[in-house]
Amino acid sequence: MGTPHRPPADSLSASAGESLRRFWRRVADAPHAYDLYHLLRWFDARAGGRVPLGRATHPADEPVRLGQQPSLAFAPSTLACATAPRADALPQVSIYSFGLFGPNGPLPLHLTEFARDRARNYDDRTLTAFADVFHHRLILLFYRVWADAQPTVSLDRREGARFDNYLASLVHLGLPALRRRDEIPDHAKYFMAAHLVRQTRNPEGLRQILRAYLGVPVEIVEHVPHWIPVGARQRTTLRTHANTQRLGAGAMLGIAALDAHAKFEIRVGPLSREAYLALLPGTRRARQLTDWVRQYIGLEWAWDLRLVLAADQVTGNTLGRDQPLGWGSWLGTRTRRCAADDLVYSPETSTHRHAQAE
Repeated sequence: MGTPHRPPADSLSASAGESLRRFWRRVADAPHAYDLYHLLRWFDARAGGRVPLGRATHPADEPVRLGQQPSLAFAPSTLACATAPRADALPQVSIYSFGLFGPNGPLPLHLTEFARDRARNYDDRTLTAFADVFHHRLILLFYRVWADAQPTVSLDRREGARFDNYLASLVHLGLPALRRRDEIPDHAKYFMAAHLVRQTRNPEGLRQILRAYLGVPVEIVEHVPHWIPVGARQRTTLRTHANTQRLGAGAMLGIAALDAHAKFEIRVGPLSREAYLALLPGTRRARQLTDWVRQYIGLEWAWDLRLVLAADQVTGNTLGRDQPLGWGSWLGTRTRRCAADDLVYSPETSTHRHAQAE
């Protein structure tokens, strides 16, 4: 599926066009206050060119013209001057810092002096304009090399985000089918790449991920006992004579087995009432937490979520308040002021039930 391009410059809205005009007026009034990279990056993101600056195959496809102002002085700033766009002309930018002329350029100084003299005293920019044919392309290529190496610059345009592909591949999410597949934004996963790229998984890694993403205290309680149901075919009955169900070898008493190795508990809190309600079953925040656990450890382990409501947030039932029965309401009188940590549920089964209901 192709990525849609931004509209061309001539189709920008009136507000966007006015914003560009104001920007170019500020640059023209004080060019020394702007850096070349900053200027080109801002313009590349706002101008709406079909391709990024430095990638066009023909200068006619680029929305700006660049050149160098011949000068014998060492560059006092990056930019020399700028001309705002007009109805019949694209914006123009002249720089000091990079080009064929000047004390740092490859050409002999007498050619710089000649080009400067012709432009200033005779209004003849023939040599300068000829050199700008090469300056325009070289400056944009120079900018493109810098921009391609900056993670944030790649996000300025919709078709960019090159570093997204790098980080996605690093955490094994490089295929398009693995993007935007759950409630967690892809960039949140890239931010946690240091945890997700590791081959081993540990409670501390999961705790740090959830604390950073949810912004609340999180603790992991390991070795939580739970009962594992035994299938009907695996249960020991008096009518069976299978060798696998001998006493002391394969026989099992009951319909479930107690296990303390395959389950853990995520304890979240103390929470404000708003954060508490946001993590109740079926909420988007609860689904995000579930997706983080699946992303980090998969579906191998069983786990529960325990929500802890801060002591000063625990109140009695009052008509007209948002107090979900069984989840965020309490009856009776509390004998001591403490956090409420009696709500425990399994987000995996709760998410499945809510998905079926929807």
